[in-house]
Amino acid sequence: MKAVIFDLGHTLIDYYHEWRAPEQKAIHQLYRHLTDYGVVAEEVAFAKDLSSVLDLGRKKKAEDMVEIPLREVLQRIYERYGCDGDEDLMVDGFDIFYEVLVEHRKPFPGTVEMLEGLKDRGYAIGLVSDVAWGLPSEYPQKDMSHFGIDIFFDDMVFSTDVGLRKPHPRLFKLAVYNLGADIEESIFVGNSLQADIKGALSVGLKAILKDSCYYEHDDSIVPTGRISSWDDLEQFLV
Repeated sequence: MKAVIFDLGHTLIDYYHEWRAPEQKAIHQLYRHLTDYGVVAEEVAFAKDLSSVLDLGRKKKAEDMVEIPLREVLQRIYERYGCDGDEDLMVDGFDIFYEVLVEHRKPFPGTVEMLEGLKDRGYAIGLVSDVAWGLPSEYPQKDMSHFGIDIFFDDMVFSTDVGLRKPHPRLFKLAVYNLGADIEESIFVGNSLQADIKGALSVGLKAILKDSCYYEHDDSIVPTGRISSWDDLEQFLV
């Protein structure tokens, strides 16, 4: 193997364990922020509107494998409540969603050491990551920098930069191409059968499933291998 490509959330960094609660918290905090900004609205109606837009977006993402930037979601809501056109307010919205995302973030044990070891041995290291709520890619990059893992990556492919979400094969092909590697000499490591493993296998990559609490079984998707800790990865690097 010459290249190892990783998923980010729940593979390298662990985040929330139930997404509805942080999302509702972000909606509440955004509502409070907008009322301070002068918007007059009932919180129940506002929460219903924003939740509906987010839910419709999730359905489209799943069906069409496209990314819907949070900017588009917030712009629609801001226009509806008469406060569109303010870039500072847009960034405030990004920050609110990001802050609830990282409240419980932590790297998985041994992640830094594992990446450092791969880099020292000359492997090219890449990333393919869907970004929570379609936040700009600078936000997951902040997380990577915070935990000191960004320095190990030769290339990073984020859904909000490409406009697509896993398992779209173009994301995986782009990652391999950007690393200057061949499919046959590359592996992908991720925690989701449906997004990571299916997408990687679709382009011919060896696909390693990393155990996590976000596992949904699917008999039709069979990973090349499975690991429960970073020590287990070694057997697939030969």
